[in-house]
Amino acid sequence: MEKGKSSSKNKNKPTSSSAITLEQFVSTMAPLIDLEKDAEISVSMNSAETRSLDSAQKKGSTILNLKCVDIQTGLMGKMLLEFQSNKGDILPPHKFGTHDVVVLKPNKADLGCSALGQGVVYRLKDSSITVAFDDVPEEGLNNPLRLEKLANEVTYRRMKDTLIQLSKGVLKGPASDLVRVLFGERPPTMSKKDVSFTPLNRNLDHSQMQFRRHFHPRMYFCCMGLLELGKRQQLLR
Repeated sequence: MEKGKSSSKNKNKPTSSSAITLEQFVSTMAPLIDLEKDAEISVSMNSAETRSLDSAQKKGSTILNLKCVDIQTGLMGKMLLEFQSNKGDILPPHKFGTHDVVVLKPNKADLGCSALGQGVVYRLKDSSITVAFDDVPEEGLNNPLRLEKLANEVTYRRMKDTLIQLSKGVLKGPASDLVRVLFGERPPTMSKKDVSFTPLNRNLDHSQMQFRRHFHPRMYFCCMGLLELGKRQQLLR
């Protein structure tokens, strides 16, 4: 009987052979992040071929009627092209940000036309947007242009930077102990006293604060995912 209990306990206990090491996690995730980024760019390019330019501009994913006003050489040999609006002193409303991946096209070109070039937003001002390209497009810069946003580079850069820090063994901040638990280096523990909750983000809305109150003060967990994918709704279920 005692032997049966012992085997039952060992059955539920994770073994070291089934656990993934931190080094294995980093080497596996790094190429997957690149694949996800490439897939997002591909999806953005395909969806851009099926929507109108007016709807794209209203959503802030396209800036129309631009002119190239300056060309400079930047770091690592990148070519920095500065664009301004042909219709005023400031750019129209948009959702572009620094490090976003964009493509440059003739302003009135068909939705499915090939791009003059693909680059990354280097600098943003109210009156202009500067994009870093590998090379200066050979033609078309003297005509009205448009920029189309393909992907947000910030998310992928942060994930890559985090992997680099993990690979170097840099464990700082309140989550440093959690990393060791997740990779089986130490068993999880539970606080013996309730911990007061003070959000780091002071801009949490009412629904986010209510979501936190559904959980016991001693219960903490890590839930990762991109924006608006239903993480809160799924956990509440």
